[in-house]
This record gives sequence, C-alpha cells and structure tokens, in this order.
Amino acid sequence: MRTLAVVCLVACLAALAPGLVQARSLSLIRDAEIERTIATFSAPLLRVGGFGERAVTIRVLNDDAVNAFATTESRIFINSGLLLRADGPDEIKGVIAHEIGHLAGGHLLRLRDQVGQSTLSTLVGALAGAAAGVAAGRADVGGAVALGAAQMANRDLLSFTRLQENSADAFAMRALDATGQSTAGMLRFFNVLKDQEALMSSSQDAYNRTHPLTSERMDALAAHLAQSPLANKPPAPEDVAAFARLKAKLFAFLRPPSTTLATYPASDTSVAGRYARAIAHYRRSDLTQALPLIDALIAEFPRDPWFHEMRAQMLFEHQRLPEARLSYAEAARLAPTEPLLLTELAHVDTELGEPRLLEEARTMAKAAVGIEPDFPFAWRQLANAHGRLGDEGRAAYALAEMALAQGDPKAALEYAKRAQARLAPGTPEGLRLQDLIAEAERQQKRDDR
Repeated sequence: MRTLAVVCLVACLAALAPGLVQARSLSLIRDAEIERTIATFSAPLLRVGGFGERAVTIRVLNDDAVNAFATTESRIFINSGLLLRADGPDEIKGVIAHEIGHLAGGHLLRLRDQVGQSTLSTLVGALAGAAAGVAAGRADVGGAVALGAAQMANRDLLSFTRLQENSADAFAMRALDATGQSTAGMLRFFNVLKDQEALMSSSQDAYNRTHPLTSERMDALAAHLAQSPLANKPPAPEDVAAFARLKAKLFAFLRPPSTTLATYPASDTSVAGRYARAIAHYRRSDLTQALPLIDALIAEFPRDPWFHEMRAQMLFEHQRLPEARLSYAEAARLAPTEPLLLTELAHVDTELGEPRLLEEARTMAKAAVGIEPDFPFAWRQLANAHGRLGDEGRAAYALAEMALAQGDPKAALEYAKRAQARLAPGTPEGLRLQDLIAEAERQQKRDDR
C-alpha cells in the first residue's frame, strides 16, 4: 500500500549551483483539507499585508525539520515538522504572519544579490514545480501525491538579516493585532525553540538557522504582549478544532499506524482522535475498523467534505470504485471550488470509464485547471478524459500544459506540436498553444544556457 511515496521530478540542483543544495530530496504534501485550513488561518493576515487570498501560495513540505520560509514568486513553505511541533493554531498563525512580513517587506529581493539570476530561477523553479503538484498519483496526503524538490543545504541562502527579522516580526504583531488575535502563540512557539540557540548548528532546528531567535526579537515580542489588550484572548474554538484535525491527519499519515494508535488511543473520543485512528486502520488495510470510524464522523458531521473525501480514498485504494465515486462526488458537492477534490472525482470517473462519467471527468478536470492552472495532475486527468473520448488533439494539448507545469519544456513542445497538427487554429486551445509554445521555448533556452 502506498502512503507518502516520493516522486522525484526535479533533479538535484548541485550541478548548477555547487554548495547551494544537497541531493536529499523533499516531498510536497498536497491535501485539500490541510491546505484549506492553512488558507483559512492565512486569509485575514494576507489582507493586512495587502495581498489577495490567492496571491500567495502556501504549501506543506514533508520534512521533519521545524522550519518555514518564503521565496520569490510569493510562495510560503511550511514543513510538516513545524506543524507537528506546534501546540495550537495561534503558533502557526504567528509563523505564517512572520513569513508574510518577509513578502510584504520585499526581503526576498536580497536573493538576487546572493546568487546569479539563472541559479535563482532554477531554485525558484524547483520550489514552484513542487508547489504545482505531480502528474501521477493522488492529490492528497494519503493518496501519495508528492513531488521531489532539491533541499537547500546552505540554509543561509534563505536566512534574513536582523533588521529583516525584526521587520517581519513587527508586521506579524501588527497583523495579529489588526485581526483581533493574540501574539501569545507566536511568543510561546519562539520560547519552545529558544533553547535550540545553545545547540551546535548541526543540531539546531532549521528554523533557528534561517530565522535566528535573538534576545532582541524575544524581548520585543514579550514587551508587545505585555501591553496588548489581546494578550489573554484564546484562539477561536473553530480554529483549535481545525488545527487539531490537521495535526492528527498529518501525524496519522506520516507516522507508523502503531505509533498513531498509541498517541490517539481508543480512550480519546475527540474528533481528531477518532480521525487519526480511522486513518491508522486504513493504512493497515483494515477497513473493518476504519470505515465504521469515518462513517460515524460523517453521521456526526454530514456536511464536512473532508470526511467524505477520506472515506472515498479508503474505498478507492481498495478498488471499490463505484462506492468511492459516490463519496468523492459528495465531497466535491460540498466543496465545489477545491481543485484537488475536483481532480480526485475526475480520476475515479476516468478509472470507471463509462462514457457519461468520462464527460463528467472532463468537466471536473477543466474546472480544476481553471482554479489551479499549474496543477499537473489535473491536466493529466483532463488529458485522460479527452483521450478516452477520442479527442486526441485536446488530449495532446492537456499533456503540453501538464509538461509545462512540471517544468519540462522539451516535452511541452513535443505535445504542443502534436496538438497543433490536430486542432483548428481558432479554438481556445489552439490560441493558447501559441503562448504555450513561446513560454516553453523561452524555458528551454534558459535551461540550455
């Protein structure tokens, strides 16, 4: 059974930038529930920074190191280790607010002064490619959708100066205040990491190496909190519950089932505890225990799309496709703008292969790429649906988009030329092919340099 398989599609960058990266790859976790939870936490903070809710992409890396970082292209990456280390949503919000502060302050521009433009483009491209998803596999945590990206060995590349760290902290405090939230979680999380400063660099959490926790920073946070009328305001109950579920889900998929069952024993009757046990039993291929647990959660929360999605995943992985489709359809009905759910429904429809379902798969995949245009797995499902319906020209076009989103301009050009030979120039796809080919040629010239 697959859990979090790593598909390495981005090669190690060491040959292009010696000393910048090491060969160990990271994997990106794509999960609709986790991404929606983080987006909900982030949206008010982004507005304070002048960003639209979709202007900044936030993704989770499958890495036990406690770290988070922002990059150019308005992207923020949070390690799974940080999410599992945190004790509450207020801690995560503090970290996110700090990273938004780096983006709002334009701090990432310093990368252009540290590395050559081509190296920076490669680095950003690798991370952006990871953020786009993968063209084979499932689009969620348990379904094993992960995309390899070279890890930065030189952590200093993504570290910031004292002035920039103080500036990002100041933004975080202002943003949390503006959204009526306490900075207590931010200070609490920093205090947890504070003792790491005394460790040798090789033993420190990565967060400390990229965001040095100076006494100046800690003192400023403590002084702010001491004067804040929001100091003792607890996180909203719905945020606490959402974070508990996020953490339980990550833990259950990233740790052995036996560890999950020990950490979330049967005596834990919380929603998060039952959710974790359902996933643990599913990962043991024991649906006799997993399905009753998830069905009970669905009975309690019938309008929760993520429980329906989890049930669908369990059934899909055990080849119970008609039942899985019903659950995926209900999840997509409850969350109709989630590209991962739309893509999962398209996937099961193409697997079932009935003409009516293939038409629906095409509709769902089109909707998914309309929301997330750089999602290769959705383009793959659209190509599959077009191909199964006999539309080879549009199938080739979708594969060209998939290859471009993966950062493979050579394959994109090959598919695009195949599509051009089969599509009328005036069709939407035919018009888009002109821009696609121009972009693929530009990327290929860059790669050849």
